[in-house]
Amino acid sequence: MNVYPDNLTQALSRKLAPVYMITGDEPLQMMEAADEIRAACRQAGFTDSERYQVDNARSFDWQALTMAGQTMSLFGDKKVINLHIPSGKPGVEGASSLKSWCEAVNSDTVLIITGGKPEGRFQNSAWFKAIDKIGVTMQVWPLSAQKTGQWIQSRLKAAGIGADAAAVELLTERVEGNLLAARQEIEKLAILYTGQSVGAREVLASVTDSSRYTILDLIEAALGSDTPRAVKVLEGLKAAGDAPVLICWHLSSEVRKIVAVQSRIDKGENPGQAMFKSGIWKNRQPLVTRVLRDRPRVFWLRASADCSYLDRLSKGMASGDLWAETGAFVTRLSGTRWPLLRAADIA
Repeated sequence: MNVYPDNLTQALSRKLAPVYMITGDEPLQMMEAADEIRAACRQAGFTDSERYQVDNARSFDWQALTMAGQTMSLFGDKKVINLHIPSGKPGVEGASSLKSWCEAVNSDTVLIITGGKPEGRFQNSAWFKAIDKIGVTMQVWPLSAQKTGQWIQSRLKAAGIGADAAAVELLTERVEGNLLAARQEIEKLAILYTGQSVGAREVLASVTDSSRYTILDLIEAALGSDTPRAVKVLEGLKAAGDAPVLICWHLSSEVRKIVAVQSRIDKGENPGQAMFKSGIWKNRQPLVTRVLRDRPRVFWLRASADCSYLDRLSKGMASGDLWAETGAFVTRLSGTRWPLLRAADIA
Protein backbone atom coordinates (compact mmCIF):
# COMPACT_ATOMS: atom_id res chain seq x y z
CA MET A 1 0.00 0.00 0.00
CA ASN A 2 1.40 3.34 -1.00
CA VAL A 3 1.19 6.03 1.68
CA TYR A 4 2.05 9.72 1.40
CA PRO A 5 4.19 11.24 4.20
CA ASP A 6 1.24 13.34 5.37
CA ASN A 7 -0.85 10.19 5.89
CA LEU A 8 1.74 8.07 7.71
CA THR A 9 0.47 8.87 11.22
CA GLN A 10 -3.05 7.82 10.28
CA ALA A 11 -1.79 4.59 8.68
CA LEU A 12 0.26 3.71 11.78
CA SER A 13 -2.73 4.30 14.04
CA ARG A 14 -4.68 1.58 12.25
CA LYS A 15 -2.13 -1.26 12.40
CA LEU A 16 1.52 -2.05 11.94
CA ALA A 17 2.60 -3.49 8.61
CA PRO A 18 5.26 -6.22 8.47
CA VAL A 19 7.38 -4.22 6.00
CA TYR A 20 7.89 -0.50 5.38
CA MET A 21 9.86 0.93 2.48
CA ILE A 22 10.80 4.62 2.33
CA THR A 23 12.64 5.92 -0.73
CA GLY A 24 13.39 9.38 -2.06
CA ASP A 25 15.82 12.27 -1.99
CA GLU A 26 14.62 14.47 0.86
CA PRO A 27 16.65 13.39 3.94
CA LEU A 28 14.70 15.05 6.75
CA GLN A 29 11.28 13.75 5.71
CA MET A 30 12.71 10.25 5.26
CA MET A 31 14.44 10.33 8.63
CA GLU A 32 11.37 11.59 10.45
CA ALA A 33 9.11 9.04 8.74
CA ALA A 34 11.44 6.19 9.75
CA ASP A 35 11.63 7.53 13.32
CA GLU A 36 7.82 7.67 13.52
CA ILE A 37 7.56 4.06 12.35
CA ARG A 38 10.15 2.95 14.93
CA ALA A 39 8.28 4.79 17.68
CA ALA A 40 5.03 3.03 16.72
CA CYS A 41 6.88 -0.29 16.76
CA ARG A 42 8.26 0.34 20.25
CA GLN A 43 4.79 1.21 21.48
CA ALA A 44 3.55 -2.10 20.04
CA GLY A 45 6.21 -4.07 21.90
CA PHE A 46 8.96 -4.33 19.28
CA THR A 47 11.79 -3.50 21.68
CA ASP A 48 14.77 -5.15 19.99
CA SER A 49 16.50 -3.58 16.98
CA GLU A 50 19.07 -4.57 14.36
CA ARG A 51 20.64 -2.50 11.60
CA TYR A 52 22.06 -3.47 8.21
CA GLN A 53 23.52 -1.28 5.45
CA VAL A 54 23.83 -2.37 1.82
CA ASP A 55 26.80 -0.46 0.43
CA ASN A 56 27.27 -3.05 -2.29
CA ALA A 57 24.27 -5.20 -3.20
CA ARG A 58 26.46 -7.90 -4.77
CA SER A 59 28.71 -8.43 -1.74
CA PHE A 60 26.07 -7.93 0.96
CA ASP A 61 25.15 -11.06 2.95
CA TRP A 62 21.46 -11.34 2.11
CA GLN A 63 21.32 -14.75 3.77
CA ALA A 64 22.25 -13.13 7.08
CA LEU A 65 19.35 -10.71 6.68
CA THR A 66 16.97 -13.60 5.97
CA MET A 67 18.18 -15.46 9.07
CA ALA A 68 17.75 -12.34 11.20
CA GLY A 69 14.12 -12.16 10.12
CA GLN A 70 13.48 -15.78 11.03
CA THR A 71 15.37 -15.87 14.35
CA MET A 72 13.97 -14.65 17.65
CA SER A 73 16.10 -12.26 19.69
CA LEU A 74 18.10 -13.60 22.65
CA PHE A 75 15.36 -12.69 25.14
CA GLY A 76 12.44 -13.51 22.86
CA ASP A 77 11.60 -9.86 22.19
CA LYS A 78 9.89 -8.67 19.05
CA LYS A 79 12.32 -6.79 16.87
CA VAL A 80 12.69 -4.16 14.20
CA ILE A 81 15.20 -4.72 11.42
CA ASN A 82 16.46 -1.54 9.78
CA LEU A 83 17.80 -2.04 6.27
CA HIS A 84 19.41 0.93 4.54
CA ILE A 85 20.10 0.72 0.78
CA PRO A 86 21.68 4.08 -0.21
CA SER A 87 21.37 3.39 -3.94
CA GLY A 88 17.77 2.19 -3.62
CA LYS A 89 18.69 -0.87 -5.73
CA PRO A 90 18.95 -4.26 -3.98
CA GLY A 91 20.43 -6.07 -6.97
CA VAL A 92 19.36 -9.49 -8.26
CA GLU A 93 20.03 -11.48 -5.08
CA GLY A 94 18.62 -8.73 -2.88
CA ALA A 95 15.46 -8.49 -4.96
CA SER A 96 14.94 -12.24 -4.59
CA SER A 97 15.62 -12.07 -0.86
CA LEU A 98 13.15 -9.22 -0.27
CA LYS A 99 10.49 -10.96 -2.34
CA SER A 100 10.96 -14.17 -0.32
CA TRP A 101 10.80 -12.17 2.91
CA CYS A 102 7.38 -10.84 1.92
CA GLU A 103 6.15 -14.34 1.10
CA ALA A 104 7.04 -15.65 4.57
CA VAL A 105 6.66 -12.74 6.99
CA ASN A 106 7.35 -13.21 10.70
CA SER A 107 4.76 -11.57 12.96
CA ASP A 108 7.48 -10.89 15.54
CA THR A 109 9.58 -8.83 13.12
CA VAL A 110 9.07 -5.53 11.31
CA LEU A 111 11.39 -4.68 8.42
CA ILE A 112 12.03 -0.98 7.71
CA ILE A 113 13.80 -0.33 4.40
CA THR A 114 15.19 3.12 3.61
CA GLY A 115 17.07 4.18 0.51
CA GLY A 116 17.77 6.79 -2.09
CA LYS A 117 15.60 7.39 -5.11
CA PRO A 118 15.90 4.29 -7.32
CA GLU A 119 16.42 4.75 -11.03
CA GLY A 120 14.02 3.51 -13.68
CA ARG A 121 10.58 2.06 -13.18
CA PHE A 122 11.44 0.10 -10.05
CA GLN A 123 7.77 0.13 -9.04
CA ASN A 124 7.14 -2.47 -11.72
CA SER A 125 9.66 -4.90 -10.19
CA ALA A 126 8.46 -8.08 -8.50
CA TRP A 127 10.22 -7.28 -5.23
CA PHE A 128 8.66 -3.83 -4.98
CA LYS A 129 5.19 -5.16 -5.78
CA ALA A 130 5.64 -7.83 -3.09
CA ILE A 131 6.44 -5.16 -0.49
CA ASP A 132 3.60 -2.93 -1.65
CA LYS A 133 1.15 -5.83 -1.42
CA ILE A 134 1.79 -6.80 2.22
CA GLY A 135 3.40 -3.65 3.58
CA VAL A 136 3.67 0.12 3.17
CA THR A 137 5.67 1.95 0.50
CA MET A 138 6.41 5.66 0.58
CA GLN A 139 8.17 7.88 -1.92
CA VAL A 140 9.47 11.13 -0.45
CA TRP A 141 10.05 14.09 -2.75
CA PRO A 142 11.49 17.58 -2.07
CA LEU A 143 8.73 20.02 -1.22
CA SER A 144 7.67 22.75 -3.63
CA ALA A 145 8.10 26.37 -2.54
CA GLN A 146 4.42 26.56 -1.56
CA LYS A 147 4.51 23.35 0.46
CA THR A 148 7.79 24.37 2.07
CA GLY A 149 6.05 27.53 3.28
CA GLN A 150 3.18 25.49 4.69
CA TRP A 151 5.65 23.11 6.35
CA ILE A 152 7.53 26.02 7.93
CA GLN A 153 4.29 27.63 9.14
CA SER A 154 3.27 24.37 10.79
CA ARG A 155 6.67 23.86 12.44
CA LEU A 156 6.77 27.44 13.72
CA LYS A 157 3.33 27.00 15.26
CA ALA A 158 4.36 23.73 16.89
CA ALA A 159 7.41 25.51 18.32
CA GLY A 160 5.21 28.20 19.87
CA ILE A 161 6.24 30.95 17.46
CA GLY A 162 3.85 33.26 15.64
CA ALA A 163 4.97 34.48 12.23
CA ASP A 164 3.48 36.86 9.70
CA ALA A 165 3.35 36.10 5.98
CA ALA A 166 6.50 38.13 5.25
CA ALA A 167 8.49 36.15 7.82
CA VAL A 168 7.34 32.81 6.43
CA GLU A 169 8.07 33.89 2.85
CA LEU A 170 11.57 35.11 3.74
CA LEU A 171 12.38 32.00 5.76
CA THR A 172 11.11 29.81 2.90
CA GLU A 173 13.32 31.67 0.43
CA ARG A 174 16.40 31.22 2.62
CA VAL A 175 16.02 27.50 3.33
CA GLU A 176 14.13 26.21 0.29
CA GLY A 177 15.28 22.78 -0.80
CA ASN A 178 17.02 22.17 2.52
CA LEU A 179 14.57 21.08 5.22
CA LEU A 180 17.40 20.09 7.55
CA ALA A 181 18.54 23.71 7.52
CA ALA A 182 14.92 24.83 7.93
CA ARG A 183 14.54 22.73 11.07
CA GLN A 184 17.76 24.12 12.50
CA GLU A 185 16.69 27.71 11.84
CA ILE A 186 13.27 27.10 13.42
CA GLU A 187 15.00 25.63 16.49
CA LYS A 188 17.16 28.76 16.64
CA LEU A 189 14.09 31.00 16.39
CA ALA A 190 12.40 28.94 19.12
CA ILE A 191 15.27 29.69 21.48
CA LEU A 192 15.09 33.42 20.74
CA TYR A 193 11.35 34.01 20.32
CA THR A 194 9.31 31.23 21.99
CA GLY A 195 5.85 32.56 22.81
CA GLN A 196 6.39 35.60 20.60
CA SER A 197 5.63 36.61 17.04
CA VAL A 198 8.32 37.23 14.46
CA GLY A 199 8.42 39.22 11.26
CA ALA A 200 10.85 39.68 8.41
CA ARG A 201 13.17 41.77 10.62
CA GLU A 202 13.66 38.95 13.13
CA VAL A 203 14.15 36.37 10.39
CA LEU A 204 16.77 38.55 8.65
CA ALA A 205 18.61 38.95 11.95
CA SER A 206 18.82 35.27 12.82
CA VAL A 207 18.46 33.11 9.71
CA THR A 208 21.31 32.41 7.31
CA ASP A 209 20.74 31.78 3.62
CA SER A 210 20.77 27.98 3.32
CA SER A 211 18.66 27.59 0.19
CA ARG A 212 19.66 24.67 -2.00
CA TYR A 213 18.13 24.27 -5.42
CA THR A 214 17.96 21.28 -7.71
CA ILE A 215 17.48 20.99 -11.44
CA LEU A 216 13.99 19.68 -10.66
CA ASP A 217 13.21 23.05 -9.02
CA LEU A 218 14.35 24.76 -12.22
CA ILE A 219 12.15 22.59 -14.42
CA GLU A 220 9.08 23.06 -12.20
CA ALA A 221 9.54 26.84 -12.06
CA ALA A 222 9.93 27.07 -15.84
CA LEU A 223 6.95 24.83 -16.61
CA GLY A 224 4.96 26.64 -13.91
CA SER A 225 5.45 29.95 -15.82
CA ASP A 226 7.30 31.49 -12.85
CA THR A 227 10.04 33.32 -14.74
CA PRO A 228 11.58 35.23 -11.77
CA ARG A 229 11.88 32.04 -9.76
CA ALA A 230 13.25 30.08 -12.71
CA VAL A 231 15.98 32.68 -13.24
CA LYS A 232 16.75 32.72 -9.51
CA VAL A 233 17.03 28.94 -9.34
CA LEU A 234 19.32 28.88 -12.39
CA GLU A 235 21.55 31.49 -10.74
CA GLY A 236 21.58 29.38 -7.58
CA LEU A 237 22.62 26.28 -9.54
CA LYS A 238 25.37 28.27 -11.26
CA ALA A 239 26.64 29.59 -7.91
CA ALA A 240 26.63 26.05 -6.51
CA GLY A 241 28.89 24.90 -9.32
CA ASP A 242 26.40 22.82 -11.31
CA ALA A 243 27.59 22.12 -14.84
CA PRO A 244 25.57 23.92 -17.55
CA VAL A 245 25.90 20.83 -19.77
CA LEU A 246 24.03 18.76 -17.18
CA ILE A 247 21.36 21.43 -16.75
CA CYS A 248 20.81 21.61 -20.51
CA TRP A 249 20.57 17.82 -20.71
CA HIS A 250 17.83 17.71 -18.08
CA LEU A 251 15.90 20.58 -19.67
CA SER A 252 16.11 18.92 -23.07
CA SER A 253 15.04 15.59 -21.59
CA GLU A 254 11.96 17.20 -20.08
CA VAL A 255 11.02 18.88 -23.35
CA ARG A 256 11.43 15.57 -25.22
CA LYS A 257 9.16 13.82 -22.72
CA ILE A 258 6.45 16.46 -23.11
CA VAL A 259 6.69 16.26 -26.91
CA ALA A 260 6.37 12.47 -26.65
CA VAL A 261 3.27 12.83 -24.47
CA GLN A 262 1.66 15.20 -26.99
CA SER A 263 2.47 12.78 -29.83
CA ARG A 264 0.91 9.84 -27.99
CA ILE A 265 -2.21 11.86 -27.13
CA ASP A 266 -2.54 12.91 -30.77
CA LYS A 267 -2.54 9.21 -31.67
CA GLY A 268 -5.49 8.62 -29.35
CA GLU A 269 -3.83 7.40 -26.17
CA ASN A 270 -5.23 8.24 -22.74
CA PRO A 271 -3.28 11.23 -21.27
CA GLY A 272 -2.40 9.37 -18.09
CA GLN A 273 -1.10 6.37 -20.00
CA ALA A 274 0.74 8.62 -22.45
CA MET A 275 2.55 10.36 -19.58
CA PHE A 276 3.40 7.06 -17.90
CA LYS A 277 4.90 5.66 -21.12
CA SER A 278 6.85 8.89 -21.65
CA GLY A 279 8.44 8.71 -18.20
CA ILE A 280 6.46 11.47 -16.47
CA TRP A 281 6.21 10.69 -12.75
CA LYS A 282 2.75 10.71 -11.20
CA ASN A 283 3.46 13.74 -9.00
CA ARG A 284 4.47 15.73 -12.10
CA GLN A 285 1.48 14.80 -14.25
CA PRO A 286 -0.81 17.67 -13.16
CA LEU A 287 1.91 20.18 -14.11
CA VAL A 288 2.47 18.57 -17.52
CA THR A 289 -1.29 18.46 -18.10
CA ARG A 290 -1.43 22.23 -17.53
CA VAL A 291 1.45 23.10 -19.84
CA LEU A 292 0.01 20.95 -22.63
CA ARG A 293 -3.29 22.75 -22.22
CA ASP A 294 -1.86 26.27 -21.98
CA ARG A 295 0.89 26.16 -24.59
CA PRO A 296 0.38 25.51 -28.32
CA ARG A 297 2.14 22.79 -30.28
CA VAL A 298 4.36 25.35 -32.02
CA PHE A 299 5.75 26.25 -28.57
CA TRP A 300 7.15 22.73 -28.16
CA LEU A 301 8.45 22.65 -31.73
CA ARG A 302 10.49 25.80 -31.06
CA ALA A 303 11.56 24.43 -27.67
CA SER A 304 12.77 21.24 -29.32
CA ALA A 305 14.72 23.24 -31.91
CA ASP A 306 16.37 25.30 -29.19
CA CYS A 307 17.24 22.13 -27.27
CA SER A 308 19.09 20.92 -30.36
CA TYR A 309 20.95 24.22 -30.52
CA LEU A 310 21.93 24.01 -26.83
CA ASP A 311 23.12 20.45 -27.38
CA ARG A 312 25.37 21.57 -30.25
CA LEU A 313 26.59 24.52 -28.21
CA SER A 314 27.46 22.31 -25.23
CA LYS A 315 29.53 20.08 -27.56
CA GLY A 316 31.40 23.00 -29.11
CA MET A 317 29.58 22.59 -32.43
CA ALA A 318 27.95 26.05 -32.30
CA SER A 319 29.09 29.50 -31.19
CA GLY A 320 27.75 31.30 -28.14
CA ASP A 321 27.93 31.51 -24.34
CA LEU A 322 26.34 28.36 -22.88
CA TRP A 323 25.28 29.96 -19.59
CA ALA A 324 23.78 32.99 -21.34
CA GLU A 325 21.91 30.84 -23.85
CA THR A 326 20.69 28.50 -21.10
CA GLY A 327 19.37 31.50 -19.17
CA ALA A 328 17.59 32.79 -22.28
CA PHE A 329 16.15 29.32 -22.92
CA VAL A 330 14.84 29.05 -19.36
CA THR A 331 13.19 32.46 -19.72
CA ARG A 332 11.49 31.38 -22.95
CA LEU A 333 10.48 28.03 -21.49
CA SER A 334 8.73 29.75 -18.58
CA GLY A 335 6.51 31.73 -20.93
CA THR A 336 3.35 30.63 -22.68
CA ARG A 337 4.33 31.87 -26.14
CA TRP A 338 7.71 31.21 -27.73
CA PRO A 339 9.41 34.41 -28.98
CA LEU A 340 10.39 34.52 -32.63
CA LEU A 341 14.03 35.40 -31.97
CA ARG A 342 16.73 34.34 -29.55
CA ALA A 343 20.21 35.77 -28.98
CA ALA A 344 21.76 33.23 -31.33
CA ASP A 345 19.40 34.25 -34.14
CA ILE A 346 20.56 37.88 -33.94
CA ALA A 347 24.30 37.15 -33.71
